[in-house]
Amino acid sequence: MARQICDNCKPLFEELLKRIKKLEEKNCSLEKRLLAYENAHTPPSLQKKKKRIPRESSGKLGAPKGHPKYERDIPKITDVKRHSVDTCHFCNSKLDVKELLEVIEEEIPDMKKIKVIKHLIEWAICPNCKRRVVAKNNAPSDRFGTNLKSHITLLKHDDRLPLRKVESTLLRNHDFKITHTGIMKVIRQVAKKLNEPYYDIIKQVRSSAVVYVDETGYRLNGDQWWLWTFVCEDAVLFVIRKSRSKDVIEEILGKDFKGIISCDGWKTYESFSDRLQRCWAHLLRESFHLKEKYKDFEKFHEMLKTLFGRIIGVRLKPPDLETRKKLAKEMKDDLFRVAKQMSKYIHFKKFAGKIENGLDYWFTCVVYLGVEPTNNFAEQALRELIVQRKIMGGLRSEKGAKTLEVISTMIATWKKQDRPLLETMKSYVG
Repeated sequence: MARQICDNCKPLFEELLKRIKKLEEKNCSLEKRLLAYENAHTPPSLQKKKKRIPRESSGKLGAPKGHPKYERDIPKITDVKRHSVDTCHFCNSKLDVKELLEVIEEEIPDMKKIKVIKHLIEWAICPNCKRRVVAKNNAPSDRFGTNLKSHITLLKHDDRLPLRKVESTLLRNHDFKITHTGIMKVIRQVAKKLNEPYYDIIKQVRSSAVVYVDETGYRLNGDQWWLWTFVCEDAVLFVIRKSRSKDVIEEILGKDFKGIISCDGWKTYESFSDRLQRCWAHLLRESFHLKEKYKDFEKFHEMLKTLFGRIIGVRLKPPDLETRKKLAKEMKDDLFRVAKQMSKYIHFKKFAGKIENGLDYWFTCVVYLGVEPTNNFAEQALRELIVQRKIMGGLRSEKGAKTLEVISTMIATWKKQDRPLLETMKSYVG
């Protein structure tokens, strides 16, 4: 039976209803903002409540008993200096029998100043064909040499130094002065030289059997853009695009890509291909987050961990292909049953739906052993540029974005191939 409200109380009641509605809207908005800092994939640097796991102290400092002592390897000797002593420092007596005490010292050379080379190139007009003939030479086409340009580029993009730090480092180490504008001009010249090998890497990624893909936000001139990475066996590719859609994947991999894509649950990947491997690291991370929040979820978290353990077991001792397909089918059915049990709980329904939506993609790594069960390769590749993003704050132009993606791609690829960065870059820049 509805209660009647007297005429005197009615205005107050209506005012309270309005205030309640406003507070509910505000609470909903704040909860959405809080999700950016309290979800399963929030990096530690953004977490507001960092978990501190208490550790019991052993009461002793240093390495545990029996731990092997660390010592630097003896380097190759490049110089020998002898220090003589003829008399006693205490009583001035002459010393007859002397022995040698060896002390190894490692030292960096004194500051090496920039070499300034003037190139005198002969030329003449041919008396016969009247053409201008210039001496064949290795003279530079611009003011700065290969060593200097490569060094500047690595200081900025591998050592992560801001422009002012690149400037001060060159001044301190080589007594070389260059402005911020000059540094950026040098780096753009290097990126231009690396354009051809950059497009070769795109071709290499397109022809790969397995590609690990991920993306993250990147600010460009105040607008939201996206940094994508495509990682294959011997190459790492970065592209920066305004879109997070399927068009970027089609641009890089091509519409006829037949390989397997390892990725997270972003729906764009499913709209591009049905040959996917969903990331178990993402799944278990979200599962752990729910376990911490709801006690009832602990049994489901253990079930998922058991399934992941079965995946690892198959990959450690792989049977034949037909057996692997059969095992993948069994695991898929078990995961489906776990998701169905989850969906009976209102708090776990969304997570269960996420599992069911990707049900065909969780066990590709069981059938195809060359595919990893997680997308960690792509996430680790992004980490370097995410650190640089924290330092720079963002990009100012599309030209800067192109420079960043080309140079970062080449550096990450050379590292993956265990190639020396400075010597490799000089071979392309020279």
